[in-house]
Amino acid sequence: MTIRKSLLFTALFSAGCAALSAYLNLAGTSSSTVPTQPVWMIELHIGAALFGALLFSRFIIGSPAALNGPSSKSTYAVGMVPRIGAVNFFIPGKNTFFSLKRNTQLLGFIACLMIQFISVQTAPLGGAHPDQSGRPARMNASKGSLAT
Repeated sequence: MTIRKSLLFTALFSAGCAALSAYLNLAGTSSSTVPTQPVWMIELHIGAALFGALLFSRFIIGSPAALNGPSSKSTYAVGMVPRIGAVNFFIPGKNTFFSLKRNTQLLGFIACLMIQFISVQTAPLGGAHPDQSGRPARMNASKGSLAT
């Protein structure tokens, strides 16, 4: 039952994030003040939102089991404390919370989140170049000032 609930949560959370990304990307196309994104960028945003939400929800759902999971290579050490004598120290091994799988999930989520903030504009039609009259003239450094 728990597995069914976690898969249902993962699916609903991922679909909700993808729907939110689709709405935010497609709602601005009707406005003339917002530059339109190419279709491939909108698809990339939606796909990254879906995949990132999938990774993040699996990371969150797996956290309790990873925290309580068995530790590997745990040992006991003996230390000497003045006036007390020998003391046993428990040294836990690397637990499963920081495993390669969980680190990959977290880094994948961060990469998908970074993709959400990339925006590009479509190229102008007809090979026309944008007006470059606003760029300052380049001056020679030997004349005392250097502007780019």
